[in-house]
Amino acid sequence: MKNEKRWNMSTIRNLDISEFSIVEKPETHYLVTVPISHDTPFEQEIELVVTETKKYQLRRLHDASYGAILPVENLYCGNLNGYSALYIELPFPTHRKGLHVQPKGKYLRAFCKGDWNNLPGRYTEILAYAKENNLQFCGSAYEKGINELVIDTLDDYITQIEIPIKTE
Repeated sequence: MKNEKRWNMSTIRNLDISEFSIVEKPETHYLVTVPISHDTPFEQEIELVVTETKKYQLRRLHDASYGAILPVENLYCGNLNGYSALYIELPFPTHRKGLHVQPKGKYLRAFCKGDWNNLPGRYTEILAYAKENNLQFCGSAYEKGINELVIDTLDDYITQIEIPIKTE
C-alpha cells in the first residue's frame, strides 16, 4: 500500500490524464464495502466509512485506500451516478470472509481530474473508447483518489478509474 502511494506521487507529475490504458492486476484485492444509494447524504457516507474502518482497527484513516464502486450495468444503462458502494481497501486483510472481491485480471484504466461532477463525462468518454476498441466490461468500475493528501483544491483532485474487461 505504501509503495502504491509512493508510485502514485512519483508518476503523477507526468501522468497523461487523457490516456486510456489496459493494465493487468496480478492479484485479487479484498475490499470492505459500505452500501450506498443516490439518496445517501455525503455526511452519512463518511460516517458509514469511518464506522466500518474502526471495525478493522486501523491506526490512522490514511492507512487504507478508499473509493467507490459503480456497477458496469449502470454504466451501460447510462446511470453514471448509480454507485452501489463505497469501499475501503485494507493494507493487510487478516480475514477475507464477507469482503468484496475485486478480481485480478485485465482492466481498462483511466483518470479524471477535478471535482467528482466531472466523472459522468469521463465515463461517457470511456464507453466511447470501449466501443471503438471492441472492449466489453464486466463487474464494476472501481474509483479511487490518488492524490488527495497533496492537493489544495478539488480542481487538482485525480480519480483513478479501473474497469474489468470481459475476456473470451
